[in-house]
Amino acid sequence: MSLAPSTSAGRGDVTLQPSFFTSSLYVNPFRDDIRNLIHAYHEQYSRSLEKPFALFKKVWRAQGWEWLQFKVFDNRSREALMDVSHRLFLERSVKTEAPFTRVVALFGLYTFFNTQPSSSALPLYSTKHIPIPLGMYYHQYSSLLLLPTSLTTESLLPLQPYVSYILQCLVDCEVFYIIPSSDLNAFNPRQLPREIYVDSNSSESTLQKSKKVGRPTKRDKAKRAKAALDGIDKWMHKTSAPSPSVPGEEGGATSETPSAMHYLLAQPPTQTLTEYQAHKANMLKAIDFPPANPSGVHLAMEQVSYDVLERLRQLQETEGPKLKTEAPSFAGKERAESAVREMKERGGLGLLGLLEGSGLEGST
Repeated sequence: MSLAPSTSAGRGDVTLQPSFFTSSLYVNPFRDDIRNLIHAYHEQYSRSLEKPFALFKKVWRAQGWEWLQFKVFDNRSREALMDVSHRLFLERSVKTEAPFTRVVALFGLYTFFNTQPSSSALPLYSTKHIPIPLGMYYHQYSSLLLLPTSLTTESLLPLQPYVSYILQCLVDCEVFYIIPSSDLNAFNPRQLPREIYVDSNSSESTLQKSKKVGRPTKRDKAKRAKAALDGIDKWMHKTSAPSPSVPGEEGGATSETPSAMHYLLAQPPTQTLTEYQAHKANMLKAIDFPPANPSGVHLAMEQVSYDVLERLRQLQETEGPKLKTEAPSFAGKERAESAVREMKERGGLGLLGLLEGSGLEGST
């Protein structure tokens, strides 16, 4: 049910419209702010003896989250602000996220919902429920209720009673409003952001790419395919080197038809591999890997691994329909999931161990 426009704003006052909060102007920075909140809390949590939720409120205030409730006063705009913000917090609480990330997202959701102004000179719109899909990648509602059971490691165990208490409060107050699975498009809008803002300073080509002019014709597709093929052919010609071949062998090169192979295929990328190994060694040294418990999982390694899995999932959802193909184009996602699962069970490097498993890192 949509709300009637508010008359609280005076004539000539500028009021943010609801479409602002569903656009990339709000959604993308908000996602970045949630990511910064998670990282800031993780940094404080790893070296603080303060109680977990008290520490979270301290980080929350330090980053200015408490003033977000007063961003707008118009009823319709506040409705969009609350709905989109709750939805973006829930977005980071799905089962594919790292347990620590899910905890911080739940803390943020709970705090943002319960800090709605309840008394002011001019009553402000406030929401009583948070829509949550029954199935969003996984059954989000049930997996959220089971979140305390996943906080079993030594570093996460202190968070368990706080998570249990918050979930119990939300359930007892009937805050969650169950909606159908996200693949049934129960959210409005279906996807965030709904409106994409294009800067006026962007290049003409960028503006043209952002415009939706309808389905391209077969002629346009053929022209684009030919242009892409020509571009690859020119790049290969510039960066290729002659490959050795034995004269007289079948399929071998002749003086009339010299054979060429791209340098990345002719020899292993040793320089890139060496640089990667150096950066990897510096990173592992910076986070004090391996942990004291050889069978344990390093918290930072686990966080990064789940972040990568989330990006792969988003890529599969956004690019998969365009490619009109199934799993083979995203085989890397299955390998990454297997590596993270093995890390959870046995410890180790997780995604950073994929190169070792391929035999490249140990090659000379």
